[in-house]
Formats: sequence, C-alpha cells, structure tokens
Amino acid sequence: MDLTVEETDTETPKTVFIVPYRDRKQQYEFFARQMAHVLEGTSYRILYIHQKDNRSFNRGALKNIGFIVVKNLYPNTYRNITLVFNDIDTMPYTKGFFNYETVPGVVKHFYGFTFALGGIASMTAGDFERVNGFPNLWAWGYEDNMLNQRVIKSSIRIDRTQFYPILDKNILHLQDGVVREVNRSEYDTYKFLTPEGVNSITNLQYTINDDTGFVDVTGFSTGREEDLSKRTQYDMTKGNIPFTNIGRGKARMPMIM
Repeated sequence: MDLTVEETDTETPKTVFIVPYRDRKQQYEFFARQMAHVLEGTSYRILYIHQKDNRSFNRGALKNIGFIVVKNLYPNTYRNITLVFNDIDTMPYTKGFFNYETVPGVVKHFYGFTFALGGIASMTAGDFERVNGFPNLWAWGYEDNMLNQRVIKSSIRIDRTQFYPILDKNILHLQDGVVREVNRSEYDTYKFLTPEGVNSITNLQYTINDDTGFVDVTGFSTGREEDLSKRTQYDMTKGNIPFTNIGRGKARMPMIM
C-alpha cells in the first residue's frame, strides 16, 4: 500500500467523504466541482474508493475500505473524524446546506430512505469501527439496510433533523439508468444477518492519488466470493424489491436505490 501518514494532528481533517466509485467519470467530474463549492471553507477530504477489478461492484466493501484507508492515514486521531458516506450521484445544491460533522454516539442521516443508512450519512470513524461497518455484499443492494440495523442494535442514535427523503427537490440526485445487477445469494446473506464487515477485509491492495483523491483498489478479499450463477439483472421500473422470498420462507424488504 502507498500511504501518507499524518505528521501532526493539525493535518487531520474534521470530515472525510467516502465515495464508492467505478465507471462514473461524468458524475465524478460534476460531483467534484459541486462539492468543492458546497464544502468551501471547511476542513474536509474526499476519497473516491475506486474498485478496479472485474468482479461485481461491492459498495459495502468499498465503504469499509474507505474506513481502513482513513485509519491508516490518521492512526492517532481517526476515531473522532466524521466519515460521510456519500454516493457520487447525490449532493446538495448550495454551500453549507448540511452540517456534516457529528460526535460519538450519533449518526446523522441527510438523504435517502428511513429504513436504510444510504444516500448521504455521517458517523464518527470510531462508531463505524464499533459496529463493524457494512456487510460486504456483491452486486446491488441491502448493505445500507444492514448498517441501519447495526447502528440501532448498538444503541447509537440516528439524527434525521436535517433529513430529506429520496428524490426531494432540495437534493440533486443524478440518474444512471434503471437496470441493476442483483444476486439472490447476496440477498440471502443479508437476510441471515451476516456478521461480516470491516474485519472481514483482507489482502487489501491500494494506492492513493493525493491530487485527485482517488484510492485505486486493485485487490481485496471479503472471505466470500460471489455465486455468479445467482447473479441477474433487474429493471428498477418494476420497483425496488427484486426478491420476495428467501429459503423456505417469505420476506419482502425494499432496497435502497
């Protein structure tokens, strides 16, 4: 790993944005310009966690890797850094719209669905480590649902005083098609409450470009590979519930977009 370790506490940003990324060049360019305006005058850093292999996109693992990168960069002060988990297609219009910073014991949720901590959400790195982060689910869906469950189970308060529901006109939400790759076996993993998370990430290889903020992830293991025979494509115009049953029983749970 190519790391730059902090030299003094004054170099530690108050907030670090963790943005999962792959094949979204136009959205990245727009996001980078817009967030430079939105965050002007604040202490922040944006890390674009770029999955560079050919496996299915693993959004939960990339967010976990973002935490690991922050911990490696700021080993003495990382626990009190506010991590902002932000999708690259979602951002406020105006400068200073959100107060992203939070404190231990409080997760702030700004945009998305109330049943899942997706969209835009912030929590301290210490709390993220405490709940073991996200499950490392391959393909699309459910990692944010499980983080919501883990936070509640850990008696961490979810603050939605600045919350806007999905597609609210106050938030710019860029669209990127309606077809998503989904995997039934990953849904089953979620429904069986997998304990995997940050501590499941091994064999991690990455480099950081300090100029662009890109973290190029060239290798990682989660302890579990995707069952490709269960992977399929799903049309989001049919709703956000691609699977309606698990094993012998039935379950319906909406997915985040």
